[in-house]
Amino acid sequence: MFCYCCSGKTFTECCAPYLLQHQVAINCEALMRSRYSAYCMANSTYLVDTLHPSQHSAHSKDEITAFANSVHFCRLQIKAAHQTADRGQVSFAAYFLHGQKLDVIEEVSDFVLLDRWYYHSGKLTAAEPTKIGRNDSCPCGSGKKFKQCLVHQPSGQIIT
Repeated sequence: MFCYCCSGKTFTECCAPYLLQHQVAINCEALMRSRYSAYCMANSTYLVDTLHPSQHSAHSKDEITAFANSVHFCRLQIKAAHQTADRGQVSFAAYFLHGQKLDVIEEVSDFVLLDRWYYHSGKLTAAEPTKIGRNDSCPCGSGKKFKQCLVHQPSGQIIT
């Protein structure tokens, strides 16, 4: 299975070692990608663990879980990533299905290196959701029409 983060690698060789906490992310882009995969899997424990300690009161585990379980993430696009020895930024767009609409989170995220990389904060760019017609191509990348694609369950749930 290819990794959720759209790296082109398998999940096992990309984000799985981070999500299973066998390794820590080697840079801020790797952390961004692994956090996206964690949202896809509704792994709120990992999301809280990789959130900068100063931000814990602003983002509860229950809120993170509720959001991840209410949508189906379908694509991550990294636009730019750069870092210094202890700070980094990643600009990205994360696309997700919510009902019959394709929505996107566009953000420039700030990361800080302490004992490991942490997501600190981000600046969002507003974007309007796009209604998906039944005959439109499914944004998940399957190549099928939306009406013929697999039922898109919210992230973290198994699609049968």
